[in-house]
Amino acid sequence: MTRDPESQAKAFAATLLAPISLLYLAFLIAPIGFFLSVSLLKYSPEQLYLPQVTTENYERLLLDGYYRQIIYDTFRISAIVTVITAVLGYALAYFLSRMRSAWRGLLMFLIIAPLMTGVIVRTYGWIVLLGRDGLVNQILIWLGLIDQPVGFLNTEPTVIMALIHIMLPYMVFPIFSSLASQDPHLVPAASTLGARSARAFFEITLPLSRSGIVMGAALVFTLTAGSIVTPELLGGRNVTMMGQTIYQLILSTFNWPLGAAVAAVLVLCQFTVISLYFRKTRRGY
Repeated sequence: MTRDPESQAKAFAATLLAPISLLYLAFLIAPIGFFLSVSLLKYSPEQLYLPQVTTENYERLLLDGYYRQIIYDTFRISAIVTVITAVLGYALAYFLSRMRSAWRGLLMFLIIAPLMTGVIVRTYGWIVLLGRDGLVNQILIWLGLIDQPVGFLNTEPTVIMALIHIMLPYMVFPIFSSLASQDPHLVPAASTLGARSARAFFEITLPLSRSGIVMGAALVFTLTAGSIVTPELLGGRNVTMMGQTIYQLILSTFNWPLGAAVAAVLVLCQFTVISLYFRKTRRGY
């Protein structure tokens, strides 16, 4: 019996997706699922965890003010980084999308260039700049603006500034894509109908680029919430986020159940943000 072309296309697509689906299931979904299931087990200093189902790990996250503060700080810092990155990224993406000279390719490369180096390298670059003997302090002392080095490191503003620098490309490119795909005749047509530049931007350009903004915000928020290296090196003990907490609980104190519970909360929030993005996309953003 001959199948219709649509059924054949679906079968062919399923065949192509089968290998990558098995890889994801075996090496991503299964390990993460196992690790998150550990969050429902009882902690044991000798055996890491015992096969006893309990909710005490989540109760500790909710009742212990220390962990509640870490969760709050993580989402607050992630929100701040997302908002500032969206403003800066939109301005840069708008400039690049309207640029027609040969320099646009060079500017695009300069935005991509930081992604070619590791997060650790970029973070140490901030330490070189902002350390007590760093370049910024040396310049300020030379200019006579300060008498002794300023302690920029181990502060939340420095962590936020570094995260903005690291996450900016993830915001620029989705917005740039949405701006570049717009019909270039829309704004001139609006101006012929009497719309000023500001009105054309807020009523045409900005609404049509919402999909890029939402996607960039989802990427930046989720990546920032899971950051480990930058908050650890630049924030020290004064800035603690969920990614650092998971790292410390798993590799330092070996409290796998509690670390898995923190990871479960982080993953749940990240998936919530991503699901909101897809929901907005389905609605036509």
